[in-house]
Amino acid sequence: MVERMYLRLQGFGLVAAVCVSISSGLASERLNDTRMEIPDASLDSRPTVREGERPATVDDARIAVAIKKKFSRVSRRLFSSIEVSVKEGVATLKGTAESLWAQERAGELAQVIRGVRGVIDRISVGPVGKAQDSTIQEQLEHQFMEDPVVDLKDLDISVKRGVVTLKGQMHSWQEKQSALNVAKMVNGVQAVRDTLTVHLVEGRDDVVIRKEIVRRYAFDVWVERPELVTVHVQNGVVTLRGRVRSVYEQRRVAELARVAGVRDVHVEGVEVVEGVYDDPMIRSHRPTPTDEELTEAIQRVLAYDPRLSLFDIRTAVNQGVVTLRGTVPFLSIKREAEEDVQHTVGVRAVNNHLTVQTTSSLSDQSIRARIQTAFKHDPVLARFPLSVAVRKGTVLLTGTVDSIYERHRAENVSSRIRGVHALQNHIEFATPEEDKTDGDIQLDVENQVWWNPYLSEQDIVATVQDGTAILSGTVEHAPQRIIAEQQAFEAGASAVENRLQVRKRPSTPGS
Repeated sequence: MVERMYLRLQGFGLVAAVCVSISSGLASERLNDTRMEIPDASLDSRPTVREGERPATVDDARIAVAIKKKFSRVSRRLFSSIEVSVKEGVATLKGTAESLWAQERAGELAQVIRGVRGVIDRISVGPVGKAQDSTIQEQLEHQFMEDPVVDLKDLDISVKRGVVTLKGQMHSWQEKQSALNVAKMVNGVQAVRDTLTVHLVEGRDDVVIRKEIVRRYAFDVWVERPELVTVHVQNGVVTLRGRVRSVYEQRRVAELARVAGVRDVHVEGVEVVEGVYDDPMIRSHRPTPTDEELTEAIQRVLAYDPRLSLFDIRTAVNQGVVTLRGTVPFLSIKREAEEDVQHTVGVRAVNNHLTVQTTSSLSDQSIRARIQTAFKHDPVLARFPLSVAVRKGTVLLTGTVDSIYERHRAENVSSRIRGVHALQNHIEFATPEEDKTDGDIQLDVENQVWWNPYLSEQDIVATVQDGTAILSGTVEHAPQRIIAEQQAFEAGASAVENRLQVRKRPSTPGS
């Protein structure tokens, strides 16, 4: 049994789908058009959660219930055998997961529940021997051949009794995390031994490194109050101290600190505190950057991401609306570029005009077969009877899944396949076990918003008509629109009409 304590984080991968596994910025109604519109909305001053439903305190028992509800909404099956207990805000997860991915995903979901200060993972992965080592090895090599970031030639992969060992030198810490994440996605993997090394950029001055980290915090939407995190750098070792709202934000500040020249990051001094931003003096919002400042920040963000830095992605900004142009070789890279841009402070919308151009000569039949193989061996999608059609590189997905997360997962897996230029997702949801009224769905949406630390202070109003959730109000950052939309689907909405606006904030002095 593997036990991990998330209160002390020495190295980890960024949650692939931020907080609630958003689908790279693509909401379900926008499958063929990645532009994020900012529609007019009728603002409503009603409270986010009905007065009688808001808990007086965020105590351990309520946190445990909220985590269990989150598990069931994301996947009724994957997390059904996981027990949750909470003591002083630290959640302990016990039970059995059928894959290493499901084990880690459970910890990530728990981290973004309001009031959680840490997660202890005591989940064991299903019985050894479910898949032969040779089969796992073959699937790993297939996954890395499809991966747009990690070059299989840089890796030495071995498998023994379901334990995967990765050796080799990566070009960056982000590339290393990508390799580890890919390995965890294969069914039958019990654990991943990390013996990967990272090429270290020598000679970078500590002062320069610190300035770069502070700047990354200033422009990242998930670091809500950068002034509450102090950065100290000595001989390339970064020590972070301060206060954040959630375990995810704690992970995020450590992730962003791994810039070129950094040898290690210590985050033990960053404390997760419920209500850390309740002081009105602390809650002063960051001013919106000018278009020129935002353009520079976006260029830096794209340069930091090894998935994107190799490609000529051009940006234009007009009043916070960003337009992306250029060519990339994978649909997944096009989607990831949009996601990275949306996570930048000041971005109100993204028009994604990137073109997917691949040198792949794969036929439509070959692309279809590769996607079907990826689905078959995916720990989330393997059990669902999904159909794939391909015409001139455009993929059409049909079938039935249980949740919005699984629907988005099918998009993400398909977009990584070479030769895929565009994607249409017509996957539907299975009939829910519970027959919910519009009032039940609305209350569930409101409660989910309240329990999410990144939505609870936003002006979000939900109404439900004939199963369709209508979201109106304002949010501070563009990704919060997508998170709120996903929460509505998880609550049981059959469709979502997203009228949320990204609010305009004061510009920087002199702009």
